Amino acid sequence: MKSRRMHELGLAEAALKAGDNEKAGGLFETVVSVQPDCHQAWFGLGELAIRIGDSDSALPFLEHAAGLAPKVAQYKRRLGELYCRQGLIEQGVAQLELAVGLAPEDMDMLCALSGAYVAAGNWALAKRVLTRVLARKGAQAGHYCLRGMASQHLGELDEALADFKVAARLDSGYADAWLSLADLYRLKGELDKATLAAQQALVLNPASSAIVTICGDIELAKGNSREAGRYFRQAIDLGVDTPEVWAKLGIALVQCGETIPAIDALEKAHALGVAEDWIFEHMGLLFTTRGQMDVARENLEMAVARQPENLNAWNTLIVVYTKLGMSEKARQAAENVLAINPRHVNALLNLGSWFSDQARNAEALEQYRKALAVNPRSATAYVNSLWVLVHSSESSAADVLHLAREFDRNLCLPHRRENAFAGRDRTPGRKLRIGWLTSDFRTHPVAAFVLPFLDQFDAGKIESVVYFNSPVSDAITQRCRAAVDLWREVISIGDDALADLIEADEIDILVDLNGNTEGNRLLAVARKPAPIVVTWLGFPGTSGMSAVDYILVPPDPVLAAGAWCSETPWPLPDCYGVRGGIPDVPVLPGLPSRRNGKPFMFGCLNNFRKVSQGTIKLWAEILKRVPDSRLLVVARGGTDGSLVSYIHEQFGRYGIDGQRLEIKGIQPQLAYFNTYNEIDLALDPFPFNGGTTGYDSIWMGVPFVNWPGDMLVSRMGKAILENVGLGELVVDSAEAYVDVAVALAFDQARLQNLRTGLRERMLSSPLMDAPRLARALESAFGEMWRRWCGK
Repeated sequence: MKSRRMHELGLAEAALKAGDNEKAGGLFETVVSVQPDCHQAWFGLGELAIRIGDSDSALPFLEHAAGLAPKVAQYKRRLGELYCRQGLIEQGVAQLELAVGLAPEDMDMLCALSGAYVAAGNWALAKRVLTRVLARKGAQAGHYCLRGMASQHLGELDEALADFKVAARLDSGYADAWLSLADLYRLKGELDKATLAAQQALVLNPASSAIVTICGDIELAKGNSREAGRYFRQAIDLGVDTPEVWAKLGIALVQCGETIPAIDALEKAHALGVAEDWIFEHMGLLFTTRGQMDVARENLEMAVARQPENLNAWNTLIVVYTKLGMSEKARQAAENVLAINPRHVNALLNLGSWFSDQARNAEALEQYRKALAVNPRSATAYVNSLWVLVHSSESSAADVLHLAREFDRNLCLPHRRENAFAGRDRTPGRKLRIGWLTSDFRTHPVAAFVLPFLDQFDAGKIESVVYFNSPVSDAITQRCRAAVDLWREVISIGDDALADLIEADEIDILVDLNGNTEGNRLLAVARKPAPIVVTWLGFPGTSGMSAVDYILVPPDPVLAAGAWCSETPWPLPDCYGVRGGIPDVPVLPGLPSRRNGKPFMFGCLNNFRKVSQGTIKLWAEILKRVPDSRLLVVARGGTDGSLVSYIHEQFGRYGIDGQRLEIKGIQPQLAYFNTYNEIDLALDPFPFNGGTTGYDSIWMGVPFVNWPGDMLVSRMGKAILENVGLGELVVDSAEAYVDVAVALAFDQARLQNLRTGLRERMLSSPLMDAPRLARALESAFGEMWRRWCGK
């Protein structure tokens, strides 16, 4: 009888193995009905129940089998695995530990136990068990991959990397090994290696949503937001419908400036469970990048209302409040972030910018130094520090050059490519491909200086390619696009990809029009993607970068000597640039003070951040020596109480009553130009002279007094004045600066003579001669190329 039941048990097990579930079930039930203590049959019923997806029925069968035969490791293993599957992790771990105790050399048992430890979140024990697995013969790629995952979760990235490499070497077709390598390289910031590993995984398993998603993560980290968005959409098409992937898609689209699709993706992420404040935070970021500051403010304020400790939302609010001229709110937002996290780099940077806008340079530098102490590789901290130094009368050209070279040494040089451009046609005099890299071909001063000559080049000598790095475009953008041979939108690609694109386009001379300004791509420039790199216009100072060969300057012997810069200065023959896009606002006749019956008005329409401590001291002296005179200045947030109080305090230190100051906020264009009709004599700030405002002042018939220094930012006013015959207003000392301004205030006949016909003189000067500048640039580029060719 017993032999018959054993025969039936054998038949049942064979039927189960063959997949004949109905026959197996019938036979197992027959066995247990006759022989209730047959643990093999109870185990078989449990296995059958698992196979047909009935885990609830499987559990008592396996428990009964394990109870009948407590020394059978396999029963405890299967029971432990089932417990874990049903969320009973603690019971599962206990059964699997017993199973391993019964069969300590069984690799399957060890792997099952490691899986249970992973489910319990105990990565240290999981790693310990997997190490036992790997000490045995027959260890496979998957085992190394699992131990690597345990090490990664424990923060032991180098150990994890070693295991993932072994896994990929043991089985080069194991996609999960390459996926794990890609993710780990991404976490370590080695994005080139991450890309190679991810692409290998994708080749092996192109339908894996996990692999596609990690490809998107890598591209997003590289700044290739458009490519990242493509991968995230592909992951969604493959069936991934998680809040995380929709959120990532939304972020990528925000960075691309694709407003409507970004909103749709973020709303989908919210519907799937992403926190509401996170959605408002990224909506605010989106509208900030689009320049829609009022809408950005509304979204960001809703984000912090819902989550007062959302530091990213607060940080973006600092920028938005600043752009809206809400100076005090910007400061409060920065201090709010730093009260929560004193090491928040972006908040330190933004608070530094707040101080900088108020010409509080020492306090601004203090914030930037704190940011660099937290993150020594913060490009923004270096760039902002350079801006402070060139605005400060307490800093020297040597200070600026030292910091610029430190920026190059610490951040730029590691990216430098050793490219001899061996395949480049070195024929002197051939047609040159000029690349223009900028975020400012829109309504912006840089566009106002470039657009006039952009379509004036000889088509046989120059071909222009623009690399436009802005999500915002307007009518000026369209005019710039129409003026060039090729237009590239590069806002959504990373620095490596941009450098690759410039190289592939075979650009002969790359002109960086941003320098250390918002929207720059300095780390792409640092890769030296063209044989010759030139910096011009955006930042009127040295880059400090060894990758940059030349800096264009006005014809000035001090600048040509080059002690102030790391580049080779290249003097243009007449002036620094040609100003276009100036509206035809009428110049009202006579001196404004006489016309309006008001006190004599000095003025400076540069942003107040240019008004250094040395400038304030000299302006105060001028006001003292011209009784009842007034001074008109412009400050971001000029109507903000705290900023007005600060400016009054600075002049009050020298005995100047605040009522003698007229402080205006940032104005719309026409109002800004009309303000010149209120100024009798302009005062150029130092060490950072007016550039655009210098041109505008002359256009509106207002001469200005200039004291040049020893670097480019300090000698722009001189070049403007000399081109319209006002060289007598360029002085050589602080005393002369005050004396000339005071003398003109008292000799109003002379001042009126200087003002007469200024616009006409400007129109007939090189300052407005775009074809002349185009010829000068053609000559400069041609000579630069001949030098590079060694001819």
